[in-house]
Amino acid sequence: MLNQEEDVRRRAEKYFDDGYNCAQAVALSNIEVFNGCTEGIVQLAAGFGHGMNSGCACGAVSGGVLAIGFLLAESSVKGFDRTITELTAKLHRMFIGEFGLTCCKGLRNKYSLLKNARCKKITVITAAITLELLLSQKAKINGAGHCTCGLNEMD
Repeated sequence: MLNQEEDVRRRAEKYFDDGYNCAQAVALSNIEVFNGCTEGIVQLAAGFGHGMNSGCACGAVSGGVLAIGFLLAESSVKGFDRTITELTAKLHRMFIGEFGLTCCKGLRNKYSLLKNARCKKITVITAAITLELLLSQKAKINGAGHCTCGLNEMD
């Protein structure tokens, strides 16, 4: 049986290989690991791929932020939630620690001109980083009262 990190990596890679953008792959893979309903996630994340289609912020980071917000925000949340803002800032720092920058154009230039070689690796690693952050808050995810069935029990 897969552990959660292997599971999220496998799911993110499969989504990417199936044609989903990096944001969709990171968000879907993380939400699914927590048994969250993914209805609407593909549409919500559609514009974040390829650096918001302008080369700006990497879509994989955007997908991680979407997953964190979706899994941790109460349905009544307005404005800022301290836990979510801290986790998204940490995701940003960890991503920079791993890749050096968050700019999609810069990442393309730094790593490879070949989308599949570059973006798949970034997507899979970002999905795992996002999962690590979400696992630090799994009690809050299970008690958030949104459409999740609770944390998958995978040993």
